[in-house]
Amino acid sequence: MKKKILTGKELLEYLIELENYGIDLNKLTLHYRTDEDSDVELITGVCEDLFDEETNNQLESILFYNNLND
Repeated sequence: MKKKILTGKELLEYLIELENYGIDLNKLTLHYRTDEDSDVELITGVCEDLFDEETNNQLESILFYNNLND
């Protein structure tokens, strides 16, 4: 079964929808889990991740992280 990939546009649209419902995004924390049984982890930052293989100029993914400097 192929996994659904969340795009940047889908994430942005979801956050805008939350904001339109009155959610203060400045007070919203982000978490993730690797599967339904794993612990919830806090997302502490985001950065550029991968660029296209051919030109290395087109950003293709961003990375959410937890304590990247540890």
